[in-house]
Amino acid sequence: MRRLRPPLPVTLLACCALAAAALSACGVPIDTPAPSEAEVLDYASLQCPNEDFEVVGSEEVRELPQKVVYTLRSTERDLTFTATGEITEPVSGKFPTGPKPSVSCDYPSAVLGLYYDDVVAELDGLVAERGSDGMVFTPDDATLYVRSYDQIEEGVRLLAEADALYEPELAYNPLEWIRENASTSIGVRWFDGTLSVEDGSPEGWRHLGDVALYGGFDAGEGLGELADAYAQLIADGDAPSDPTLPEGLLEGVHRSSIDRVSVRGAEVPFDLEGANNRDATNPYQRYHLSEGGGVVAHWSERQGAYLIRVNMDGTDPREHDETGSWLVQQVAELAGGSYQGDATGFSWDVGGMRGHMEYLGLEDGKRVARLELNGRTSYVSCDSGDVGLSDAVAMPIDDFAALFGLSARADEAEGVIRLE
Repeated sequence: MRRLRPPLPVTLLACCALAAAALSACGVPIDTPAPSEAEVLDYASLQCPNEDFEVVGSEEVRELPQKVVYTLRSTERDLTFTATGEITEPVSGKFPTGPKPSVSCDYPSAVLGLYYDDVVAELDGLVAERGSDGMVFTPDDATLYVRSYDQIEEGVRLLAEADALYEPELAYNPLEWIRENASTSIGVRWFDGTLSVEDGSPEGWRHLGDVALYGGFDAGEGLGELADAYAQLIADGDAPSDPTLPEGLLEGVHRSSIDRVSVRGAEVPFDLEGANNRDATNPYQRYHLSEGGGVVAHWSERQGAYLIRVNMDGTDPREHDETGSWLVQQVAELAGGSYQGDATGFSWDVGGMRGHMEYLGLEDGKRVARLELNGRTSYVSCDSGDVGLSDAVAMPIDDFAALFGLSARADEAEGVIRLE
């Protein structure tokens, strides 16, 4: 009978883990030979899976640690590329790594190089032919700037023309491989027409998306995706209304986020743009500084409602009070009621609506709080992604308003959650 070994002591396990980490950091001896030619060519075959190639030369470009570069040439067309086998150089610093074997191959980049410059030049010429109608193409970063839906539509037509330059590649690689490995990415941005006085480049822009040109660009799909992104900009108030926008395109499109709340006509003083981390007077200013916009309420497609972030990390970030809610305090007092913090959470009383909340923290990947409202206990929970890294819970605005006996309306045109 085989004897079972006793479990390793914890200290020994820890030592083993440290030894493994040290070995990883140390890597292989620096004089280890680079991966063999056969290993390098096997990897090159993975990168170049659809056409045959041959080795036309090799060069040891570094002796210690060794690095060997192989020059490869397609046997089907005039295309040369390289593959490399090496022992990487050690890296020092906070996270040191030792020498390690590595193989690489630049075949995808070589294929991209056959088309990229021509595609960019073609787009530059096509846009220039249109004259000064507001559309701009910047070849240095391969980006197309548009100002209206009509220009998006025309831009997609020009992209489809440039996409045709990739058609010869279909004789060597399938569409999906080209798209994933060697496509030309063109950025498409809406801009407000402002040009830099220094170099004439567009300013005041918003990114609509990236279009991959690879010989199989679907103009209809591309137009749909860019139009949807443009409609979202208009819904968010980042772009003005556009008379060229097709009827119905804005239907069902909601603002991404709303960062204003009013209570019976009086606004909650978030003052998101008016503070820094040193002198922030409410938690939402801190959220805004670290996360950007959308820290008060955001649209949830899954729930079909705006979710409002109810902070649970205090009423004043300067006092490090971790049991209160600045937002609940503001809403309760603006609604004519009262607010009180306590040892476990906080309570409020607005027109006979008496509530208490206690933040329970992170449970099974969700932020959870216990709610007592007029003697009934329930729980509020949300996905962590709905509130970022903050101690908070997110609630549909109707549920939040009900805590105070109020109703909620999202005024999307003005960008305000109105509690009445």
